[in-house]
Amino acid sequence: MANENLLPENDRDLLLAQQIGEALALGISLESIDDRIIAPLLSYKNQVVSSEKLKTATSNTIWENIYKETSSHSAKIHTLSKRANFITWASAAAILIAAFIGFFWLSQPDDAELVAEATSSIQVVDLVDGSTVTLRPNSRLYKVGSSGNSRTYSLAGEAFFDVATNPDSPFIVDAEYGTVTVLGTRFNISNWGSKAIVYLEEGRVQLTTSNADSSIILEPGQSSEIQNGIITSTNAPQADKFKDWISNSIVFYGNSPEDVIAELNQHFGVSINIEKLENQSGLNGTLQLESISQTLDDLGLVLGGTFRQLSLKEYEFIPME
Repeated sequence: MANENLLPENDRDLLLAQQIGEALALGISLESIDDRIIAPLLSYKNQVVSSEKLKTATSNTIWENIYKETSSHSAKIHTLSKRANFITWASAAAILIAAFIGFFWLSQPDDAELVAEATSSIQVVDLVDGSTVTLRPNSRLYKVGSSGNSRTYSLAGEAFFDVATNPDSPFIVDAEYGTVTVLGTRFNISNWGSKAIVYLEEGRVQLTTSNADSSIILEPGQSSEIQNGIITSTNAPQADKFKDWISNSIVFYGNSPEDVIAELNQHFGVSINIEKLENQSGLNGTLQLESISQTLDDLGLVLGGTFRQLSLKEYEFIPME
């Protein structure tokens, strides 16, 4: 009778709550969890309600609650403590569901529509206004607003936009940390790695912070980024490092290993740990992105070590002895 109210050990919600708890405790990205609820959960977290942002305090509170419920019981479970642990993980599963619903209502625009989603490969999307969007793997594009002249979108990930000119209808892309407004142009924008980066190939765009405190105008060949609500000054970098992913490669010019790993995490939807890496010098060169295994083999040679696979989407760097 004592076990009648316990969930089976293979219960889907219970296992998912355990995975989330372990990931948060280890500081691993939730994207490494292979469950279909994770992608929409993170998507809703990153989404923006038109001009109103999800309040940071609300977002942090939800994630802190998940962490508290899932990270404090890492000891082995014995027979007499099964019910207590069941209650903990059941609570975690309940908080997970509450967080999912909370993000849905707080951060999902009422009129947002998923236009396209790229999973493991690049996807080219033709919009109704004649514009073309090339989505990087593990990226999503949403249409926000349904009025006749509206051309407002929300991006999670990275994409290259070739926008059809229409002076009567500005083209707007919300990338969480900032907003890009154009009339007709070609540009690349990303919002992974805790910042938004815009590179303008053709035309003219205005980049504005999410709180609308500051903005900057970009000319062709210039780039700028927004991090922690601050816009950097424009510069004219090597153009190939912004569109390299379209040809399944990454070009580096003195990039830190952390930047390289952040881009690989986004592109392949994985979590790579390089805590054991001692050499932090900048990297120069090109990495091919045909597969995660081949890419990490090539990168390991450059870094002086190898990468060990820990799970389906989790890797760690091992230095050579």
